[in-house]
Amino acid sequence: MKIDPYKHKEKYKKWKEDIFANGKIPELSRQNSEIILKYLNDMELGINISTKSVKGGRSYIRLNNLRQRMIFLFKMLEEAYSIESILNITEEQIMTFFAKMRNGDIRRLDGEEYKSTADFVKSIKAFWHWHQKVNRKEGIEIKDITVDLDTSRAKPKWVYLNEDQIKKMCDSAKHKYKVLIMFLYDSGIRSPTELVNIRVSDLYNDCQELNIRDEISKTFGRKINPNKPYKRPKS
Repeated sequence: MKIDPYKHKEKYKKWKEDIFANGKIPELSRQNSEIILKYLNDMELGINISTKSVKGGRSYIRLNNLRQRMIFLFKMLEEAYSIESILNITEEQIMTFFAKMRNGDIRRLDGEEYKSTADFVKSIKAFWHWHQKVNRKEGIEIKDITVDLDTSRAKPKWVYLNEDQIKKMCDSAKHKYKVLIMFLYDSGIRSPTELVNIRVSDLYNDCQELNIRDEISKTFGRKINPNKPYKRPKS
């Protein structure tokens, strides 16, 4: 059984129970609430997934991320264009909205600019492609109004520690943390979810190699050998 340190499953299930008890998502119109719930239900079951994506239901981590992001976007678009159904939005409206988010005309509540506009764009594109696929099954063709949205992103100011910085941090840590730091650094394993689910049986070749199983991975299973360059498998 996979350990869920952040209780993503409990959070998602509790959210769904609250929504069904209230009748809809409080922040949204009834139509937009129903659209999001149908979208999330399909993602939970793995229905109407893009042909370019991994098959199967989405993880609870992904589902929680999706619900938060989609509610935010739907609410913002509702307020910006007074639309009770996101399905009625036009290409010009959606292009304008994300252009304003990217250039700083639309800002966060604290007044700062959004630094991850590309992430929001990818979310709305994924949603729209789901909408197209659902309708295509009914013999209805829906125009892709997201095709020209900009998904580029600026290079972040800070990405990772280099080897010397890792060693400096490691030298200042307690012994048990030194071991953990170097394990994380050598394996590239994600913490905490992948890390807490590692078993002794996942270590092999005299504990020099690590198998990160599909069922505990955030993205995809992989085998790590610190002595060999890692190659991401083709999807």
